[in-house]
Amino acid sequence: MRRLANFVVAALLFAAGAFAADRTVVVVLFDGFSPFMLAGVATPNFDRLAREGASSRHLVPSFPTLSMVNHTTFETGCWPADHGIVANEFRDPVQGLYDTKADRADAAWRTGCESMWQTAERQGAPAAVFNFVGRWSSKTGKQASVINPEGPWKDHEDDDTILAKTAAALADPHIRLIALYFDYPDSVAHGDGVHGDKTKDAVVKADAVVGRLRTMIEALPNGRQVDLVIGADHGMTAVSKVINIGRLKTLHHFDAEVAYGSGSAMLYLKPGSDAARVARALKRYHATFEVYRKGHFPAYVHIGAGPRVGDLLLITRPPYAFEGPELMKPEIAARAENISGPPIYQPQVTWFNAMHGYKPDVTAMHAIFYAWGPGIAHRPIKRLEMIDVAPTVLHLLGLKPDNRSGGKVLDLGR
Repeated sequence: MRRLANFVVAALLFAAGAFAADRTVVVVLFDGFSPFMLAGVATPNFDRLAREGASSRHLVPSFPTLSMVNHTTFETGCWPADHGIVANEFRDPVQGLYDTKADRADAAWRTGCESMWQTAERQGAPAAVFNFVGRWSSKTGKQASVINPEGPWKDHEDDDTILAKTAAALADPHIRLIALYFDYPDSVAHGDGVHGDKTKDAVVKADAVVGRLRTMIEALPNGRQVDLVIGADHGMTAVSKVINIGRLKTLHHFDAEVAYGSGSAMLYLKPGSDAARVARALKRYHATFEVYRKGHFPAYVHIGAGPRVGDLLLITRPPYAFEGPELMKPEIAARAENISGPPIYQPQVTWFNAMHGYKPDVTAMHAIFYAWGPGIAHRPIKRLEMIDVAPTVLHLLGLKPDNRSGGKVLDLGR
C-alpha cells in the first residue's frame, strides 16, 4: 500500500502530448548525501527545489548500500543481480578482480541492463554524460554522444569544467539527457563525519552546484522544457566499532578473499574450504552480525547467487563496521589491538568516522531526491527506491525504459 500511495501507472502521470520534442532532463548524482546532512546548513537552492518541485528524504538504495552498486542501480533501474555490480569490489571467474577505478568506470563489467543514456540514445535522444561510471566501455567505446575523458580520479575535471560542459550541452537542443556526477559529500564525510565542518562545506558546495544549474536552465530561451532530477547513491552514518575479519580468519582457521563494504562483507572461501563449518564458527557472533550462505540470502539483498557473489555474506548494523588489515594504513594495521586483540572492539586509534554499506532499512542509508521543472508538481514523496530513478527520468523524456528495469515511474505530474 505504501508504494501504491507513491506511484501510479505511468500512463496516468502526465497528459498526452506533455512531452515537447526539445524536452531535456538534467540528472545529478551526488555521492554519500544523507538528508540529515542538510540540518543546520544554509542550502537555499535545495530549499527552493523542495518548495517548487517534488522531493524525498527517503531515496532507498539497493543492498549493499555502496557507491558502485548504487551508481549502477541509479543509472539502469535494475537490481544488482541483473546489472552485475554486486559490491564495490568482487571477483569474476572470467574477468578477474573488479577493484580499480578503471574497472569501476567501465560499462563492460555490467552483465546486463542499459544505462539511462544508452536507452535514450537507442531511442533517438542524444545524451551527454560527465564523470558518471558507465559512460564508456573498454569493449564498445563511449556510451553517449558526448562524454568527458576517462582517467584517474585525481586528474578528473573540476566542477567549473563540468558545469561549463553542461552549459554547452544545454545550449544544444539536440541533447535530451545530461547526466553529472559529483563525489561529495562522501569524499570528505568518511573522515570528517556526517556533521563535520568539511562535510558541511561539501553540502554548501553541492548546493552551489544546484544553484548554478538552475540559473543555466532559467536562462534558456522561452519554450525550452528542462527538468532537473537530483539524487544520491546512499547515505552515511557514524561508526565507532570494528569487526576485524583478519582476526576472525586467524581465530577460526579459514582463508578467504574479502569484499569489504563496511556494513557488509562477502567472503570468497579458498577452494576446498568447508563453508558450513566457517558459517557455524561465525554465527557465534550473531549478536553483532548476521551470516548467510550463498543461495540463502534475505529477500531484500537482490544480489543473486551468481559466480560474482561470495560464499558467505556477513551483515552488521551501526556502530559496527567490517574492517581488516587490507584496509588499514601499515602503521594502523601494526598496532597490537589490530593484530592480537579481540575481533570485535572499539579501536583506540580510529581511521574512520562515517560509513555505509548497511541494510537499506537503516534510515541513515537513505539519500536525497529532488525533481524540479515544467510539469513537475510540488509534492513530497514519502519513499522511493533507487531502481525507480532511471525509469522516471526516461518517462520525463517520453521514452521507454529497458525492459529489465524493476523500477516504477514516480508520480511527479501536476
